This record gives sequence, structure tokens and C-alpha cells, in this order.
Amino acid sequence: MEFVLVRRLLLCWVLCIISSPLFAQAFTVEGQVRNARTNQPVPFATLGIIGRTIGTVADEEGRYILRFPAAPTDSLVITSVGFFRAAVSPQALLNGQREFALVPLEQALPDVVVQRRQVKAGQLGRTQPTGDVLWTTGSSGKETVDDEWGWELGTVLTPKRPAYLDVLHVYLATNTYEHLRFRLNLYALENGRPGRALLAQDIQLTTTDRQRGWVQLDVSSYDIRLEAQPVVATIQWLQSEKTEPWDKYFSIPVRRDKKQLMVERENSQAVWTIQAMQPSLYFTVLEEVEKK
Repeated sequence: MEFVLVRRLLLCWVLCIISSPLFAQAFTVEGQVRNARTNQPVPFATLGIIGRTIGTVADEEGRYILRFPAAPTDSLVITSVGFFRAAVSPQALLNGQREFALVPLEQALPDVVVQRRQVKAGQLGRTQPTGDVLWTTGSSGKETVDDEWGWELGTVLTPKRPAYLDVLHVYLATNTYEHLRFRLNLYALENGRPGRALLAQDIQLTTTDRQRGWVQLDVSSYDIRLEAQPVVATIQWLQSEKTEPWDKYFSIPVRRDKKQLMVERENSQAVWTIQAMQPSLYFTVLEEVEKK
């Protein structure tokens, strides 16, 4: 099996052994994201600069550390599931704004009860635990990993008929972390890329100490229904814990494919890359069956 390290992992090693004048211009923003109505913390909110690789994720208490290589020149975008996105100007950051408030979305509950049709078990995605390469990411050699959080990897799924998501399965070929946390995201496929976010719930997957193999998450209680049209499913790296800084990474098997199926971006506002590959990520589903 060929091993592939993404650019971020290699860059971490380079930064550990060289110095640069850019470090003198580094600009760090540290603060908290709160609910604009309740003033409570917004856990695991994402922060990023549109179209750039600068970004991070807040912790359970909404606290974040965002590291800029130089003084910011673009607006900072803050997002979280169930909230309107907020944008903060670079001047506000330079003036010392460090606490950001997100306004909750109004989520009206339906008045009708939708009954499911007859269903049968099925699968969506790649179910094999091996691949042509290992898609590896991490933060080896770094004392902190907060500027790596927010990374997203996923795949295009094409249901043949309407289906309800049952269980998410992700294969970790390697994992040296004591704790990993991911968020499940679903997007409409628009112009060949992830577009509008489809989930109103914050659905998270966590691992145990150095857990490897198939990691599963039961999502049946969220009643997520997919139409018979392409969607994009991703996992987003929210958090990780490990004391030793020199050995921190995890990997997912990836198979080369004729179709552009694999999507990836470095944080919540970075540009998506689309590749002719498919990761070991799939759902067991309940497909609707037409009555005869």
C-alpha cells in the first residue's frame, strides 16, 4: 500500500526545523463564541477566513485560539450548526474584538407526522477497509493542534431511491490520538461541489483511546431522509487530545476512482478540492420500497 501524507502534516515538520521572518508578524486571536440570545457558550463553533487555510474550531466552552501568520486583512467567518453565520471585519480584530455572538436559527417544528413507507436495508459509500493510499493528517511535532481543527474529508453519495440514514461507518487505518471528535456534515451537491448545508442537528462522532478499524455512529434517531439525488457526506475534525507532540496523526484508506468522488478542505471556509478517489466511509441505510 502506498502512503500519502497531506501537505499540512509535512508542513508541520518543516516549521519545526526552520525559522522565518513571518513569525515576527504572527497575530493570535483568543476568545470565546457565545449564543447571542442566552449568552451561553457555543461549543465547537468553526472559525475561518473565506478561501484561505486559516481556521480553527472552538472547544466545549466555545473558547478558541486562532493563529494568523500576519495581521488579518480579510473578514473572519464564524459558523455553527443551528446558528446564522457571523462575519467579523479585520479592523474589529485589530481593535481587540475577541468575543463573538451567533444568533440561533428559528427552527419551526412540523405539525404533521410523516409515516415512512416500507423500507429495506442498503448501503451508501465505500465499504472496503483497504485502499490504494492512506489519506493521513495530523499535527506531529506541534505542541498545539488547534490550527489543524476544522479539516473536512468526505465523499459524494448517490442514493438510487429515497433512503433514511441508519449508521455512519468510518475506517481509521491508523490513529495515535487518545481522543478524536468529528462532526458529520451533509451538503447538497451544487456544480460538482459541496453547497448548501442540509443538517440542522449537530451530530458528532468520537473515538476511544487510539481506536482503529471501523468507527460507527448510530444516526437513526435523527430521522435523516435523503432524496434520490447526489449529496456530499463529510466528517469534520473538531478536537483531539494527546500529550506527546511527536506522534499525532490518523489516516483513512482511500481508493482511486474514475469519478470525482472525494472532497476535502482544510477548514470551514477553505476552498474545496475534488479528487478522483473514494474514502472508506459509508452509511447503512433504510431504502424506501415502492408498493406494488
